Amino acid sequence: MLATLGSILLLHTAPALADDKDGLLAAPVPYGQVQGWITVLDQDVDPVADPAGYGDPELDPGFSLRRARLGVKGEGDTLHYAVSVGVSSPYDALSASDSTSAQIVDAWMRVKATKGVFVHAGLLKVPIGREQLISSSQLSLSERAVQSEWLVPARDAGLVLDARVGDGTKVRARLGAFNGNGSFTGDDNSGKLLSARAELTHGPGRVYRTYGKVKGLTLGAAGDFWSDTDLSTKTVGYGGDLLLRVSGLAVLAEAHMATITPVNTDLETPGVLTETPRMGYLAQIGYSAGAFEPAVRYSVFDDDRDAEDNGDAAELLAGLTWHAKKDALRVGGGYVMRTETGGAAQANDSARLWGQVRF
Repeated sequence: MLATLGSILLLHTAPALADDKDGLLAAPVPYGQVQGWITVLDQDVDPVADPAGYGDPELDPGFSLRRARLGVKGEGDTLHYAVSVGVSSPYDALSASDSTSAQIVDAWMRVKATKGVFVHAGLLKVPIGREQLISSSQLSLSERAVQSEWLVPARDAGLVLDARVGDGTKVRARLGAFNGNGSFTGDDNSGKLLSARAELTHGPGRVYRTYGKVKGLTLGAAGDFWSDTDLSTKTVGYGGDLLLRVSGLAVLAEAHMATITPVNTDLETPGVLTETPRMGYLAQIGYSAGAFEPAVRYSVFDDDRDAEDNGDAAELLAGLTWHAKKDALRVGGGYVMRTETGGAAQANDSARLWGQVRF
């Protein structure tokens, strides 16, 4: 289905590609990012008990490479593309999707079909959740919230139809169809991940970053929906997010709910035994004062709203980041207070320093 749809869309845009003043492929520009952490304090160093729940990265005191990426990108009037490879350390010791080996991070192209309408194809982010869509290089506190890591989809192979209208106040709608298994090399089942996101943007500033001052009120508000059918489960989720920027102030809020239902249990053991409702939210406030950006974020993830257990995680992260060399260099630090909102309490706060270089 995805291959057929992609062929039709690319054939439709072929004449436009031929007229691209930059040619079919714009000149490639290299880009990269290296992000490291120094864990200064970790209250939970027992490998048996750590983590007690979601949201504990299992980083004992010491050094770690959080992300390293290298790629090329190009952008013409009609075609924009990006390909990158890299490594990432797992957000959480429980995470099965992250790998410490080098792998493809992005491999996509965006074709301008007509005025205000674009087609994205390849391995790319599923358009769900503002914080998940914000580039890792633009995260004010160096990592995403626990609800963004565990509740909403991340990258997948597929297609996205992207339509935009308006000048001062802009409206944007994105419809996506993905394999649903997070793999770039192939699809192992007939299930698909379908997504929809509608967004309203107003003002002169960017709505997928928090650092920097804006010259006028900037607002980005969106609602989204996704349905993901796998071998033994089906997930249906929805939510919304908001980014408000005024001068140096940036306020980010987001909430999502999802329900996982076991299906076709004779094919594979499902991750849940009964219909399981999940929810998560985050609230972040920060301020850009010259080269400094202090920020505080509170986030909650509940992996089963009907049960009280150690899967209910809350985190409060407060930190300060210094931006230098036109934001090519970032250095900061912060304290993470983690609690289990249900079940047994577990001391697992941590303090860390972070640094990032990008080009």
